[in-house]
Amino acid sequence: MSTQISTKRDILIEEVCSHCPATSWGKKSVCRVHDLHVGKVETCPEWEKYCDNNRELEESDQSSAGFTDLEPAFEILQRTEEDIKDYRYMMVEIKRIQNYMNEIGSGTVSLYGAEFGQPRGKGIVSNRTHAEVAQRERKWKRLANLQASVDRIHRAADSITDKKERVVIEALLDGERNVVIAKQIGVSRQKYYNIKRTVIMKMALFMYGDEITEG
Repeated sequence: MSTQISTKRDILIEEVCSHCPATSWGKKSVCRVHDLHVGKVETCPEWEKYCDNNRELEESDQSSAGFTDLEPAFEILQRTEEDIKDYRYMMVEIKRIQNYMNEIGSGTVSLYGAEFGQPRGKGIVSNRTHAEVAQRERKWKRLANLQASVDRIHRAADSITDKKERVVIEALLDGERNVVIAKQIGVSRQKYYNIKRTVIMKMALFMYGDEITEG
């Protein structure tokens, strides 16, 4: 439930606060009415007005077809956004683990090379070998999970054919800031957030749509 509330608030911030005259939008994103960063605002009359007049948060539209159960839908949208934000980190982590595995491979060879004939305490070699094998197993599993996540993101991004939406998802995966992406595709801030929301919904349906159907 907390995930649903958090995601709904994120949408309200994008839909309402981003073009509210009381918001100093930009790096600070401070609401002058609440005298708080918009991310710390818990409730706002403008949010309630938006919810009363706009049913996008409660009803499906063409871009969110398939999201019939709101709670799991919000959870999946949140998960998709986190996947997109973590994409660059996952790519770096994949490279780091691959390098680590290569180094471990070389180190294991040296263990059974010049040192092999040297006297050792009973069980030292076997214990060390077991620990290295167990560590390598953990690394392989983590590497496989990261590669699966990245592959899922790539396939979802490839499924987006609209030119502007494609630019948006590629820029998000590159870690570009929202204001930069909006300028890149030549649209207003509000229009950009509408496109971004549509992109995330499409990505979520491609990546996790089966979970909604099964649920």
